[in-house]
Amino acid sequence: MSEEVYEKKILDKIMDKIIDGYAKLMDKIRPGWYRRNKARIDEWKLMAYAFNRSPPGLIGFFLVIIFLVIAIIGPFIAPFSYDLPLSSFDKKAYLAPPGTVITIPNNSLSQFFGVKPGNYTLLLGGDDYGRDLLSRILYGARTSLVVAILVMLVGPWIGIAIGLIAGYYGGKIDEALMRLTDIFLAFPGLILAIAFSAVLPPRIQDFLNANPTIRDFFLSLFALKPQHAGAMAYLVSVIIALWIVWWPGYARLVRGLVLSARENVYVEAARALGVPTRWILLRHIFPNILGPVLVYLTLDFGGVILTEAGLSFLGVGAVPPIADWGRIINDGSQYFPNSWWLVFYPGLMILLTVLGFNLIGDTLRDVLDPKTRRSVEFKLKKKKGGKK
Repeated sequence: MSEEVYEKKILDKIMDKIIDGYAKLMDKIRPGWYRRNKARIDEWKLMAYAFNRSPPGLIGFFLVIIFLVIAIIGPFIAPFSYDLPLSSFDKKAYLAPPGTVITIPNNSLSQFFGVKPGNYTLLLGGDDYGRDLLSRILYGARTSLVVAILVMLVGPWIGIAIGLIAGYYGGKIDEALMRLTDIFLAFPGLILAIAFSAVLPPRIQDFLNANPTIRDFFLSLFALKPQHAGAMAYLVSVIIALWIVWWPGYARLVRGLVLSARENVYVEAARALGVPTRWILLRHIFPNILGPVLVYLTLDFGGVILTEAGLSFLGVGAVPPIADWGRIINDGSQYFPNSWWLVFYPGLMILLTVLGFNLIGDTLRDVLDPKTRRSVEFKLKKKKGGKK
């Protein structure tokens, strides 16, 4: 009887090595982990195979990888600093169109900003202050990434915790937590974020001044200069504002999933064995509802980037001279369409980044569906030593 095996592509083999490497590491940390989780490891590999055969998923994956690379190394490869006004050296650089060659002379200004004299080409043009648009877009990617990561590390998990507690306990606890959630859902999220972003900066500034270690930490995260610590308070305010408005959707989603999962036999068995409630929630219920939550998290990552850019465009997010995609569009909108590059290039970056996360989220929704995985499994199998 011939054996059936999976027909693997290059990406499948790469993912196999990554998953096997993780499994071996966990087996060294916890002896016997690989044997106990063999079925789960095989399921992870099948998910990877399904993802690798989704063109939208792969396009989204590469778009996100490009965004991450630009955000991480952007400040290091940017031709100029985000706050360098090249028009101070050459007035022709003011709103310079793409491909403009400017000359920086050797004078006190170039020495003050630490710029080497010579001829430079503005590949994407300049902004309304004569700053290199390419450099500001590269720095803006770092701003978007840091804001998105910090928001997603806190905001959604508040809602997840509330949803777990409300769905599991039910009764008065569920009623109180859901009414609190309804209060926040009654206000439009963007309006509430604008309100908090407008009133928080002075208090955040006082806090950062009183805690220089935290201030320096944020400066390094955003790749900002120390003299711009005051402007950074507005970005931190946006992060806190999004924490406040980002959790209700997760609370609703997780509560609904927990209401169904808590009736399963494995939960009843854990209760009968006297397993503590926190372990039932974290080790039994949450892993089994993780699929829809993971899809929601992926889609929301792009949503945070879009919302943060929108707040900056409205004037309650990043303030000059901090480089932010939404702020760049705001500053350049008054010169559109004559100076189209001020709006087009940062807008294109927002479009491609958010599209990448949305494509990954849509693909994960299919990959995490057991029916979809089984259909992929049948297509992948072939007779060993023969044809499919």
